[in-house]
Amino acid sequence: MARHHPQELRRRQLIAATIAVIARRGLVAATLADVARAAKVSYGVVAFYFRTKDALLLATLDHLAAEYEGIAASAAAEAGPSPMAKLLAVLDADFSPVVASTRKIAAWTAFWAECRATPKFRRRCIELEDRYFRLTRDLCRRIVEEGGSVGLKPEAIAAGLNAMVSGLWLDLHIRGTRMSRAEAKRVTRDYLAALFPREMSRLRREAA
Repeated sequence: MARHHPQELRRRQLIAATIAVIARRGLVAATLADVARAAKVSYGVVAFYFRTKDALLLATLDHLAAEYEGIAASAAAEAGPSPMAKLLAVLDADFSPVVASTRKIAAWTAFWAECRATPKFRRRCIELEDRYFRLTRDLCRRIVEEGGSVGLKPEAIAAGLNAMVSGLWLDLHIRGTRMSRAEAKRVTRDYLAALFPREMSRLRREAA
């Protein structure tokens, strides 16, 4: 089991508190004092680790992005050699309880809303979106090539999938308990089944 330095553990505690505060109050209204109360530490502790609110928010966005990419990469690696299995594993990660919790989706939505006004947030979000697009595009390309699916464009499929995931996250944020992560995941699988029926059927048979 990995051991973390006490300072790293404290940073993680403060970032977790920041995510909770953002989910409750939004980016603009959130303050270092709010984070201190949520983390049950003094204001001075928060100020020691993150001198400004902007620094804390950027660290929180970096944490969310790194956490997501780590989980998605691990899921794809553990899925085996099949590109379709890897793509489905990435989608499972998109809607996993760790990545797509109510708090984290609320935090992501808040960061997206501030992207136009805050270049640093916009740059981080664009970098993450671009890497996600390349990952899904490359997997779609392998599926198309291995399955001989003439006429299908990997870039268009990946773009549609990326837009669908983002839209479903917004639906989860807006609808709350009226929509589940399982339902959202099912929508993405139906999309892939319509485009790649043979590959999806083969995976179902192998899993049976």
